[in-house]
Amino acid sequence: MKRRKPLLAAVLLALGSHASAAPFDQPAQALDLALGQLARAAGLQLVTNPALVAGRQARSIHNAPDLQAALVQLLAGTGLQARIEGDTLIVEATARTATLPAVTVTYHNAGENAFGPVSGYAAKRSATGTKTDTPILETPQSVTVIGAEEMETRNTRDLSEALNYTAGVIPRTEAADRTGDGFIIRGFEAAAGSIYRDGMPLTVNFYDGQQEPYGLERVEVLKGAASLLYGATAPGGIVNLVTKRPTPAPLRELNVEYGSFDRKQVSGDFGGQIGSSDTEPSPWSYRATFIKRKSDTFIDHVPDNRDFFVGALRWQPSAATSFTIRAEYLNRETTYVNGLPAEGTVLPNPNGRIARSYFPGIPGWNRYDSTSRSVGYDFEHAFNAMLKLRHVASYTKTKTAMYDGGPTGLSADQSSGQRNFALSRDDASRRLTTSTYLEAKFDTGPAAHTLLAGVDTSNSKWGTDFFNYDVTGGASQSYFHPAYDLTVNRASARRNYYYDDTRQESLGMYLQDQVKINDRLVLLGGLRHERFRTRSTPQDGVTPATRENVSADTGRVGVVYLFDNGVAPFASWSESYQPEAGKDRLGNSFNPTEGEQFEVGVRWQPKGSDTLLSAALYQLTRSNITVPDPLDRTAYAQIGEVRARGLELEARAAVTRNTRVIANYTYTSAETTKTSPWTPELAGQRNGGVPKHAASLWVDHDFGSLGLPELRVGAGVRYIGATPALFRNDLTVASYTLVDVMASYSYGPWRFAVNANNVFDKNYTTCTYNCFYGEERRIIGSMSYRW
Repeated sequence: MKRRKPLLAAVLLALGSHASAAPFDQPAQALDLALGQLARAAGLQLVTNPALVAGRQARSIHNAPDLQAALVQLLAGTGLQARIEGDTLIVEATARTATLPAVTVTYHNAGENAFGPVSGYAAKRSATGTKTDTPILETPQSVTVIGAEEMETRNTRDLSEALNYTAGVIPRTEAADRTGDGFIIRGFEAAAGSIYRDGMPLTVNFYDGQQEPYGLERVEVLKGAASLLYGATAPGGIVNLVTKRPTPAPLRELNVEYGSFDRKQVSGDFGGQIGSSDTEPSPWSYRATFIKRKSDTFIDHVPDNRDFFVGALRWQPSAATSFTIRAEYLNRETTYVNGLPAEGTVLPNPNGRIARSYFPGIPGWNRYDSTSRSVGYDFEHAFNAMLKLRHVASYTKTKTAMYDGGPTGLSADQSSGQRNFALSRDDASRRLTTSTYLEAKFDTGPAAHTLLAGVDTSNSKWGTDFFNYDVTGGASQSYFHPAYDLTVNRASARRNYYYDDTRQESLGMYLQDQVKINDRLVLLGGLRHERFRTRSTPQDGVTPATRENVSADTGRVGVVYLFDNGVAPFASWSESYQPEAGKDRLGNSFNPTEGEQFEVGVRWQPKGSDTLLSAALYQLTRSNITVPDPLDRTAYAQIGEVRARGLELEARAAVTRNTRVIANYTYTSAETTKTSPWTPELAGQRNGGVPKHAASLWVDHDFGSLGLPELRVGAGVRYIGATPALFRNDLTVASYTLVDVMASYSYGPWRFAVNANNVFDKNYTTCTYNCFYGEERRIIGSMSYRW
């Protein structure tokens, strides 16, 4: 695309009190984001015509001594000029380029929207809590947003690492497992069914594999019961993956990495307009993102290879209409690492401690190879300023081959397993989802309404071919001196019919109203009705299929009050549900389990700042849990209940122009409150996998005040308190503290960085049915080129 000849920006400023003693420094980025960042740094409100800045790239600002010099650098060659009136920064076209109508629009969110990039660490808007582009301050439920900039700074490898510095989230249930994304949110497991992509349910079962964070613009966590907008999901909340979207601004990025465990990776991110001219933008834009990785890990015989590509194409013939199509390919090659016995990991063992690098498997047999392919589209049309239609569809198909084997159990002398095993499972899953809703905005007196009416559908299918095998080669494998001489007898394959072929269909209808009265009081209320059908077909060819039809009604109400100083207290009540398979002793299908949350909190986000502080108290109860029937111990009844109560404190702030901070503290008390008379020992028992205390702190700083804005260093500390094993109430894992560090240097279009996780090489463990070592110290060097 040809560029116009540079035009000298005329900068007419009334600086007054807005002059700064410290120099201004900003990286090259999209022009609307750059102007918003500069306005915030100067404490000004930004006003401009969006058409003047949309899709344009800004230059970097380097060591500008004051606001006037910063604007000269930023606007050079753009044909734009800036002036200040009171506390407002106005950016407009110069006389030579003024071809657009003389209309200005205030950027209340300084260029940010709920689906685009986050400037800094403190997002201002999100759609995960409401499905509408809403300020986080006006959302009456806790939401945390992790943007791509933060993920780049910390060089996150997977979703768990993206969530490492998030209040209320325990990001790993099986430590360094690479076969799935598993979290605990507000005291409850949140695995495959709690992961959404662009607001749509994504994975079908845990073994569908990890997602790739490099393809994401944001990772957003909605905490607590959330079935109003998302249907059947766990009570702790959801993780919504907001994908990178086509951009009219030119985007070209290449990265190479090398690091610990012979990690080699190349990645790239490209975007821009297609077919634009000097005088007229194109309605077509694209985005293409890829990763190629070959890597070993700290565990012998366990790779971490990945191939990822996603392409998106958008057609936007007008500001009112857009159609985007997106296709993704993701292949993961690794190995599932079986848990190790507690004796030798978290408990004493007379033979010593099992090595962290020990591979509890059969080399040449154990492997995990999972490939996901997906395609979808997103259509939006605004009929007028008051009414908008959005229709989204997505189809995802995953095939996974998982071969597992090795020692299991613990011998009498605690040196080896009790026996060897081998299995294979070939999983196939697919999911088709659609979401259609109308968004209407209108006023009734002093009340401004945003009314949402929608319909969601989901159709998923999952099955597995499961086989067991004999293992030859001698005694059970040693945990301390493995010979790795075991052999799997493939001819001994025996079909295992443990898993059924499962098909699930759901249809949900919901209505939500956001009401803002006199720009002070925000009310939210909504109802959802959903029907859910499941068909399970045993693979033995003899047992008949079972069908279960359930329905659920869920709701949410909330209130927020907005003070002038950016303080916003809120309160809410919300519900969730999940289907429960099986029948009671009378042959009746189980009702869904139910989640109910009460939450109160307060946020503070001063106008024009890069700061968001939040505090929340909640009570979250899951009921209708199946436990042994009081009248028949061999049957089950839905009389169990688990309750979580907690406090979450979270701070995301630019404390100075050069220093950014993320700080969190989480207190969670999650325990069984109702159980069966057959299991009285469970009453009052803590939820497995849930520490009472967790905290984290991340700080990074650039040296712009010393004339080196290109240099940034950062460090983080993560603390996880003593934790009961997820599935073993007789085992508690000790607390641990991990330290991460980073340093980066930018030179023109180049960026060089080093990231180290667990820098002091802390030996830590998590436990579920068995125990899993966390990753050893990992150091990665990266080099990026943007042009």
